[in-house]
Amino acid sequence: MNMYDIAKETGFSIATISRAINNSGYVSEKTREKIMKVIDEKGYSVNPFAKGMATSTMSLAGVLSTDSRDLYQAECIYYLQNALRKQGYTTLLACTGSELKNKQEAMRLLLSRNVDVIFLIGSGFVEKSGRDNMYIKEAASKIPVILMNGLLENSKVHSIRCNDVKGMKELATVVLNGGSKKPILLTRKLTFSAREKVKGFEEACQKAGITTEGRILQLDPSRKLSEHVGEVLDGQDFDAILCVDDEIAVFAMKYCLNHGFSIPDQVQITGYNNSLLSDMPPCEITSYDNLLNYLCDTSVSCMVQVLDGKDYPRDSVFSGTLVTKMSTNQTEE
Repeated sequence: MNMYDIAKETGFSIATISRAINNSGYVSEKTREKIMKVIDEKGYSVNPFAKGMATSTMSLAGVLSTDSRDLYQAECIYYLQNALRKQGYTTLLACTGSELKNKQEAMRLLLSRNVDVIFLIGSGFVEKSGRDNMYIKEAASKIPVILMNGLLENSKVHSIRCNDVKGMKELATVVLNGGSKKPILLTRKLTFSAREKVKGFEEACQKAGITTEGRILQLDPSRKLSEHVGEVLDGQDFDAILCVDDEIAVFAMKYCLNHGFSIPDQVQITGYNNSLLSDMPPCEITSYDNLLNYLCDTSVSCMVQVLDGKDYPRDSVFSGTLVTKMSTNQTEE
């Protein structure tokens, strides 16, 4: 049993439970007695690891990342920790890699530490098989689980995500309005987020009367982008390259420049995330700002409200912002 279980059993907030256990702040004697009675009956004990690290009012948030080297996830960890710190939470971070068994083990580890909430960074945690997602759903039946930029339907998991269909559709529309007739899309593993971006690309192309058959190219996640992007682009017929993130876009631009293409006159290029990488190449890359800081702040706000016993939408979707730069043809509106 953890503090979230006690909160559900007694009807009091996590903050009230914490004050009662740690004898900090005001809690009426009647409330304290009710809480302590449940603790005695259910056998709650303070996690020794957490207690050894903490002050009497400390709370713990678990964070799972598949790859902290990834620029998107690294920035997300930074913003998320800052937002959690403002709420008095200490973060326990586990990097899982892509293997399902490692994700499951990391989840078990965080639960054993009696964390109050678990954040999953990115849609890489959503598996195609519903059975493979059961470990997430089971965790969500015990404590709040917040999935950042992914979606697990029909579950207790709270999803906070950017509208990636809209984002990629806007990027594709930019290059199509800029004269592209042969756009291609470069993607990595087809996670939920990547599939949403594919939808946006397809919708924009369909509206422009352009078929997408053979124009969605998937990169091998086990290969180095510096080598693999060029291999995938060799022999392709394109006048625009849309990429699911800025890192891919940088190598796509490098390929084009090395092969004598003029940007954006001959080839337009777009990235995604509006990271620092989009401003580093010789020609700044048009990208989509998915408001990562807002995503993290909203995820923590969700945590606060759920832990306080308030209702919060299972799926919250927000729109990012298109940021046009030198790598695409700009048209007059």
